[in-house]
Amino acid sequence: MAVPWLQIVQLVPSILDVSRELLKRTKQLPPPEVASAPPDLAVDELVERILRLEENERRQAELVNEMAQQLANLTRAITSLHRQSLWLGGTAVVAIVVAVIAIGMAASQ
Repeated sequence: MAVPWLQIVQLVPSILDVSRELLKRTKQLPPPEVASAPPDLAVDELVERILRLEENERRQAELVNEMAQQLANLTRAITSLHRQSLWLGGTAVVAIVVAVIAIGMAASQ
């Protein structure tokens, strides 16, 4: 299965923007409001669970942001490698043409 690099390269800026927005939103969450607790769980336990869930959401947002940054770095590296491979291919073609001309001139003498 081929990797759609062109689509990935085109979507990197929007992925970065979305990940940064997600990270901002999770950092700006208001403190949890305590609601009525079910009879089998104490209010403190529910607050603790909510706080753990919010912490987990914040860590996930940071992870998404880091992954988006890594994807952006990978995209830049791949773009650079693609450019270098095009230059290398062009140089190889020129070298082959010069070699064929040189062989032709040597054979005709």
